Amino acid sequence: MSLWSLPIVTTLLATAVFPAGAVTTPDPGSAAVRDPASLVNVFHGTKEAAADFGHGGGGGMTFPGAVLPFGMMQWSPDTVEDAGGGYRWEDDRLRGFSMTHISGPGCTGAQDFPVMPFSGRIGRSPATHGMDYVQTFKHTAEKASPGFYGVTLDTGVKTELSVSTRAGVGRFTFPEGKPATLLLNTSGSINGVDDGETRISGNTVEGWVLTGGFCGPPTRYKVYFHATFDRPVTGFGTWKDDQVLPGARVVANASEGKVKGHVVTSDDVVVNGPGSGAYLEFDPATPVQMRVGLSYVSVEGARNNLRTEIGAKNLEQVASEAEAVWNARLGQVRIEGGTDAQRRTFYSSLYHALLQPYVFDDADGTYVGSDYEIHRVKPGHHHYATFSGWDVYRSQVQLLALLAPDVASDIAQSMYVNAQALGNVWDRWSHQNAVTGVMVGDPFHVILSTVHAFGARDFEAAAALKAMAEAARRSGPMDIGHPLLDYDERPGNAAYMDKGYVPSDPSATLEYGVADFGIAQLASRLGDQATRAEFMKRAQAWQHLFNPANGWVQPKMGDGAFKSPFDPAAADVYMEGNGAQYHWMVPHNPQGLITAMGGAQEAVNRLDDYFKELNAGPHRPYAYLGNEVALQSPWLYAWAGRPYRTQEVVRKTQKELFGPGPDGLVGNDDLGTMGAWYVWSAMGLFPAVPGRAELLVNTPLFDRITIDRPGGDIQVNAPGAAGGYVRALRVNGAPVSQAWLPETFATRGGRLDFTVGSSPNLAFGARPADAPPSFGEGTEPYLLGLNPGSGPVAPGGTFEADLTIRSMERTATVAWQATPPPGITVTPSSGRLLVPAGRATTRKISITVDPGVALGFHTVPIVAGEATGGVRLNVAERGTLAWHHNNAGIGDAAVPDEANIDGPGFSYSAQALADEGVEPGGTISWKGFDFTWPDRKPGEWDNLRPGTAPIEVAAPDGASELAFLGSGVNGWPESKVTVTYTDGSTSTGKLGLSEWILDFGGEPPAFGNEPVASTPLRLFWGSWAFQPIGAHVFAAQPIALDPAKKVASLTFAPAEDGELHLFAWAFK
Repeated sequence: MSLWSLPIVTTLLATAVFPAGAVTTPDPGSAAVRDPASLVNVFHGTKEAAADFGHGGGGGMTFPGAVLPFGMMQWSPDTVEDAGGGYRWEDDRLRGFSMTHISGPGCTGAQDFPVMPFSGRIGRSPATHGMDYVQTFKHTAEKASPGFYGVTLDTGVKTELSVSTRAGVGRFTFPEGKPATLLLNTSGSINGVDDGETRISGNTVEGWVLTGGFCGPPTRYKVYFHATFDRPVTGFGTWKDDQVLPGARVVANASEGKVKGHVVTSDDVVVNGPGSGAYLEFDPATPVQMRVGLSYVSVEGARNNLRTEIGAKNLEQVASEAEAVWNARLGQVRIEGGTDAQRRTFYSSLYHALLQPYVFDDADGTYVGSDYEIHRVKPGHHHYATFSGWDVYRSQVQLLALLAPDVASDIAQSMYVNAQALGNVWDRWSHQNAVTGVMVGDPFHVILSTVHAFGARDFEAAAALKAMAEAARRSGPMDIGHPLLDYDERPGNAAYMDKGYVPSDPSATLEYGVADFGIAQLASRLGDQATRAEFMKRAQAWQHLFNPANGWVQPKMGDGAFKSPFDPAAADVYMEGNGAQYHWMVPHNPQGLITAMGGAQEAVNRLDDYFKELNAGPHRPYAYLGNEVALQSPWLYAWAGRPYRTQEVVRKTQKELFGPGPDGLVGNDDLGTMGAWYVWSAMGLFPAVPGRAELLVNTPLFDRITIDRPGGDIQVNAPGAAGGYVRALRVNGAPVSQAWLPETFATRGGRLDFTVGSSPNLAFGARPADAPPSFGEGTEPYLLGLNPGSGPVAPGGTFEADLTIRSMERTATVAWQATPPPGITVTPSSGRLLVPAGRATTRKISITVDPGVALGFHTVPIVAGEATGGVRLNVAERGTLAWHHNNAGIGDAAVPDEANIDGPGFSYSAQALADEGVEPGGTISWKGFDFTWPDRKPGEWDNLRPGTAPIEVAAPDGASELAFLGSGVNGWPESKVTVTYTDGSTSTGKLGLSEWILDFGGEPPAFGNEPVASTPLRLFWGSWAFQPIGAHVFAAQPIALDPAKKVASLTFAPAEDGELHLFAWAFK
């Protein structure tokens, strides 16, 4: 029996009929889905569907291969063109079928042990001539379903793959009359290997590699395989670097790396370079079946996993069992109604949400911990690995806790024991058993609280709570046994605990607040009220970033001053987002945020503007729902009394950003996060408050949904769901007026009966009493803000600002006081303001700088009640670049500071630049231009990120050219520059700057740029202090000027593809 005759989803059907976002005619007579696996498109998310905003691509980055729910083995094809999941739909070239994958990451990782069947004899080494063995295919020749993948390559070689949890079976059918060769590329891991070994013995091959490097950090893991073949081996050998050794049985030790790898095209992975592997030859007359086990413990563990899970089973048996496993797991959610496209999108999303984290322990219960020691799980439990913490805490872990509380409990326990193995150090994005420190925040803490709230409580919760609280009170790097680096769990935590925020890092501040809320809520459930109170106060960190003078959550510097002018679209100090998007990242206290903004109507107005675009990326002040930053934001309308707007935004997002085809995701799936968002929203529910289990409601996509789960089933009835609006809701038979459900509904189950219509019920959820819970314990009574909070002023000049105080509680008269440093006068310097409850009062202040005050930064501290703030003055000469500085791009390698050029914590190293001869105030000469490097201390503003306002310039007479030193961030930006002369006339030029790390060293400079400084590292106060990634400063090609005229100002058009950062300019 051939698996190609089974009811398997073909890629042709899944893409040609239903493109992303398509809506077909409803099928009102559809019964509950009984075979959900047949509706899954495993290619969902493998194709780019939107712009690449620099965060891993504009598609899901998923993989289509064979895998079980939470399965250790993910046997899947890998294309030559780079992709986080290994497979890019647009590429028709395959370089192998590797056994490990991550689903939807923004960086490459895993893709260990690629296997490639080859209709020919080995010639040149696959290490140095990998393209000799790359093969092409057509999507019409692929067939795949949950647990199975198959393809017939253009050469006629057919590959069929299926898996158990830790093992797999592959069948390779070769064309008759041609040589049949199988390449086992042991060192073919996507990020390269440090060491490895392959051994051939009869019809058995086994080996291991040491690899890692996910997203840059130099952490490593070992992975092992053991493979057997059911046909005699007629020939064999190995290769290492550029040598092929026929008849050799062992290839071992790390490659000397004497052969330089190269990239085929700019988007391709390195397929040629140092490495080793083995090849086997077979009689082509009969298909070859390969049975292989995987382990992260040992070769013997891989052998035992194969023996225990597969034994003598053939491909058909394994695939049939895999299909049954998937139908059982997917069948926990049964849907009726909706369109065919919606049903396929739903089950494809659910499928991807159930892939990872994955089982990491062997069949005997042993696993390698984060300390690289061997441990054993308790019987009946599993150890899990690869946690995309920053992503999954927003939607996916809630879904796992709802459907599989045993799995969610083991995930929580795994996070806890991993932390303890490192001396109570918690990661935030773990790959395999390795700490990576990728992203920002402390998300594992809120994950444990969340799954506990949803009823997944079979883990050491009390011990974990104690450990989390202790870790959250700690500051500074910790020794985790890495030979090169220490690890800082919460960079900036000392300032966070002292000031209530991380200076110049709003992303970290808001994420720490969410994590602390999680700790507080777990403490509350476990009866530790002292810890609850402590961390609830910390959870309100957002207040310290809220500027009541302009109504925004925004960056705040260490001296208490707000960064001005504030551009909500600026992304330079944010992690994969901008100020407009992070503004809403207060999921635990939306009511407090709304009050601070001036009330419900102001919040609704701002939300309406925000949702004018749904996937705007990080450089526009609108929603970015293709990424995780504010996935809960559509439900914020419920706290403002407008849940019908949630219903509209969610339905529009479902239609425009999701679909059933390969192009069905507009951003990385991030280990099921985006898929889980779709599943929740399609069910008419969403867990909008991480750390708790309340569910907010929107209109379900389907007429009937049944959720089978431990602890109590959930029944959702929404006849006529296509209407789009909730007219009324009954919970367990009783009518309700609020658009949310208590935690008990998530833990015990129940029944929802929606009345759905084509027009909104404006009264549903509109009363203040209908608002969902908001957790404001620990909120400060007053907020202090100044606008502008910082800016330039000339010696002898005056700076004016609005001082605003907002009451978060009652009406009061609040005293304020400014304490200026010598040489600076504030008028008035103190006063008392009457502030009504829930409102703000503003008065102007004037700050005068004496002519003798030194150039540089000076701060005027201001207090109002218990609230603290200040104004930062940039004392500079008008027309200089220093006058316009608004970003700190150079940091100190010895101590954390406020430098953030490319998201939180990334910057140039002042020491590394000095080693290249680049010193503060020094001169850099290039092609007749003499540039003055900014005379700033590390962590001070030292460069200009241009906006659209004119930049005043003090230019010399007779200048014919203008050149810049700088770099691009978050892309390769190019801008039209308009030069305005003193007579009012203009000329134009182009300024393009190469990405500052040249795409991790994979690209040459563009736009004719030339590096004037190249350092071997960049600073990253996100975890490791530095990363061994080259950072560059470029000289850009000059812009021509009219020498008969004098330049007055420069205006930069919005840059395409990233942000410009300018450190110096020079005229000649």
